[in-house]
Amino acid sequence: MSSTTCLISRGAFLLLAAAVAVALPCAAALQELQLQDAVLIDDVVQEAAQAWYHGRHRRTGVTYPLSLPGSLSGVAADVARFRAGSLRRYGVRRFGEFAVPPGLAVRGQASHLLAVRANLGNLSSVFDEYAASGGYRIASPVLGLTFYGLARRGGTARLEVLVTAAAIRVNFSMAVPALQPGAVPLCMAVALNGSVTVTDVQAGSNTCHVWDQGHFALVLGGAGDGGGVVAEAGEVSKWKLALFGAALGAGGTVLLGLVLVAVLSIQRRKSEVAEMARRAYEEEALRVSMVGHVRAPSAGGSRTTPDALENEYCAAL
Repeated sequence: MSSTTCLISRGAFLLLAAAVAVALPCAAALQELQLQDAVLIDDVVQEAAQAWYHGRHRRTGVTYPLSLPGSLSGVAADVARFRAGSLRRYGVRRFGEFAVPPGLAVRGQASHLLAVRANLGNLSSVFDEYAASGGYRIASPVLGLTFYGLARRGGTARLEVLVTAAAIRVNFSMAVPALQPGAVPLCMAVALNGSVTVTDVQAGSNTCHVWDQGHFALVLGGAGDGGGVVAEAGEVSKWKLALFGAALGAGGTVLLGLVLVAVLSIQRRKSEVAEMARRAYEEEALRVSMVGHVRAPSAGGSRTTPDALENEYCAAL
């Protein structure tokens, strides 16, 4: 009986070991796949912010670091609690790399909200596809700014914000590494719905102006070409647009000219036909005689000749 139990236990152990051996690579692959999903990273950060809020009492308007799981060891995040009315009236002078001006409004009934700032660090590559879709490459860590409100069941829900006054400023001076000499970066903003917007940086600085929450980074146009490719691409686009407009205008001018020539030809033809009809009628009513080298209409003779008068007189006698 003991031997049978030992054999069963040994078999169960081998089966368990085999299952673990298969499950560990699958779990590692699944974790690596999940880390490539920007949405999942946001969800993990949101859960951490929710756990922070339900912990011990925190002061309003004070920034606290978030404790993230080991799978996000390359991400640094901060959280702060604000009153919605105070945020709208006064804004936030500095929240990490972000500066929120007065006038930021939130949609909904939230009286308090959580602002979460994240620096994705070595996980910024999850946004490479967003940059590559426009022909750019990321040249800075990706920074995220998201606002959450408190849900009825004690959770948090992402809020929709409305920037009504000045734009939110994102200063990359502390987060971005040294760029190549002559490189002209641009600002890439990835909204929460996945839409991408690329704008110019503030002159003389690495500061971006954004009008919504989301993720932001500095980008360059083309690998190894610095900022020159961005300017060149813009110039090429302008030239293509100018050539297309010129060709369209020339085609319209030619078409208008052809229509005008056709109308004039029809009018001229009608005038010639009317003139020919008038001349035919006049030549039929009046005889045309040549007087020197000039053609002139003349009527037929209608005067009674002397011979006709003499004959009529003799007949009367």
